[in-house]
Amino acid sequence: MTQLTNSHDNANDGLQTLFKNLPGMAYRCLNLPHWPMSFVSEGCEALCGYSSEELEAQTILWGDFTHRHDVAEVDRQVRAAADFDQPFELEYRIVPRTGPHKWVWERGRVVARLDDGTAIIEGFITDITSLRHAKRMVNEQREQLAHVERLNTLGEMTAAIAHELNQPLTAIAMYSKSAKLLAQQGQQQKLLEVIDKVAQQSHRAGAVIERMQSMSYQSSHQQDQVNPTDLLKEIKDLAEIEAQVRHFSIDLKLPQHLPLISCDPIQIQQVILNLLRNGMQAMQTNQCAPGSAIELMAILDQQQLWIKVTDQGAGIADSMADKLFLAFTTNKQTGATAGMGLGLTIGKAIIEAHGGRLNYRNCKPNGAQFFFNLSIAEQAHA
Repeated sequence: MTQLTNSHDNANDGLQTLFKNLPGMAYRCLNLPHWPMSFVSEGCEALCGYSSEELEAQTILWGDFTHRHDVAEVDRQVRAAADFDQPFELEYRIVPRTGPHKWVWERGRVVARLDDGTAIIEGFITDITSLRHAKRMVNEQREQLAHVERLNTLGEMTAAIAHELNQPLTAIAMYSKSAKLLAQQGQQQKLLEVIDKVAQQSHRAGAVIERMQSMSYQSSHQQDQVNPTDLLKEIKDLAEIEAQVRHFSIDLKLPQHLPLISCDPIQIQQVILNLLRNGMQAMQTNQCAPGSAIELMAILDQQQLWIKVTDQGAGIADSMADKLFLAFTTNKQTGATAGMGLGLTIGKAIIEAHGGRLNYRNCKPNGAQFFFNLSIAEQAHA
């Protein structure tokens, strides 16, 4: 009996040592408003400034110092998981007794229920404030690098853009001379027709400049609900400027109706533009015939929108497979990357930050297809 007691005490001592060494706190609570705790480990005071005695006596509840902007969402997610006896993971803010608010990560699950059905939850909570700050810094650096790459891309397209602008500007100059002669001759009807043509060419030039300006903007760091049809048509129009100079075309294939997607439109257009330009470079290297088309397609698959760019180049060489998405990797023969050798690296980071993945496959008999997925906006699910 003495030996059993000693074993039990040793186990408790080991458990207490484990709790002390945890970078956070273990807990047991009831799934009631603000989560009254029946047990918390010693790490709670370092985490929130309140002692285990205070929380276990329920003079203060965990929800009392959960950030007021987060507490309702935390409650919703915990209740939804508890209703189906599912584990849950959350990130949210707390307001400690002293000092600034903290970001915490929590994982818990239902371990039992009271006679009235109230769930008993056990779990673990730890401070992730420094991790959140580090992620924010990484995101900001990625945004800045992406902006530099956008400007670099526009710089590379200068010749094509200048060629595209020269056509409406030349037309405007010619129509202006005609308008002057018609005004002198008093031919009012023909004069009005020429003025309309001047306006049309002005809008054409203005549209090119507007698309350039949009791509040059610094990203807003926010994901909006975006119409993917408009997004794809806009970037197709911009990429087609270079396609015409290379004597290729862009074949845009879209379903009749597409739901809204949640994304940063400037960043997503940057990824697509890079893939289209890479594909056109690959086709030029492969000496594709003038008039050959690179395909830009959108496919809806359950709650994901897949965007695919398919070229008619030589495909991706096996020697490039393992380093295709690495920074400063360049393969002009396959068009795998362009410019600074950062296009695919940045594109992969952008898509992963949106919760998707960017990948490729070689096509038969030739060419490569790059594809990535984006989530349908929450509102579109309803």
